[in-house]
Amino acid sequence: MKPKLSQVFLKDENSLKKIAEIINATKSDTVFEIGPGKGALTKYLVKDAKQVIACEIDKSLTPYLSGLGAKIINADFLDTKIPKEATLIVGNIPYHLSGKITEKILREKKRCIILYQKEFAERITARQGSKDYSRLTVLANHLSTPKIKLIVSRNSFSPVPKVDSALVEFLPTGIDYDEGFFKFIKTLFEFKHKSVKNALICGRREWSRELDKRKLKARLENCSEKKVVTLTIPELLAEYEKFKK
Repeated sequence: MKPKLSQVFLKDENSLKKIAEIINATKSDTVFEIGPGKGALTKYLVKDAKQVIACEIDKSLTPYLSGLGAKIINADFLDTKIPKEATLIVGNIPYHLSGKITEKILREKKRCIILYQKEFAERITARQGSKDYSRLTVLANHLSTPKIKLIVSRNSFSPVPKVDSALVEFLPTGIDYDEGFFKFIKTLFEFKHKSVKNALICGRREWSRELDKRKLKARLENCSEKKVVTLTIPELLAEYEKFKK
């Protein structure tokens, strides 16, 4: 194990079996697995799926994976292109990379089942108005339907982390990733307890590169006085459309 990679390995067989059942891979599935580690889950996936492609950055773990029947990619997932043939993305991912990995997988418009730190999973599935409602909540719920499927005790891992984990399933909505909309959301949620208008004023540096002061002021006149954190995703989309005009 390499500490700098934040590796924790799921060792509890009952949890692994439950996760494999929830994934429910079939012979029509090509599974892309992020961070297979020593192959604890991989050994279940290869029995059920047509193919498993395992992306593991730590080359020292290759001997554990090589005899399982999966195709191994020794690379950083964030630098790896997900194969078009993959129908399902799964993984037990490093906590500190959860945001970046989630943004990448949701662009793929595929079914994903990911094991997260429990608190992060709660942010993804939060309701508007709650303290956990965030930019990632909007991203996840706009591009997919996320649901917590299983809570996994910290004692199921080695070494034992400080927090429990949660398995989240993402079912794609089929909506394309819109760079402009998510740039807009990022700005808003940096100041989520302010009104939409004031949040955009506070984050105006993000837009000043593209809009002169006159155009920016004109766009802000159309924006809501409602607090960002209280708005639903359809309301946020409506605010974005008004801002674009």
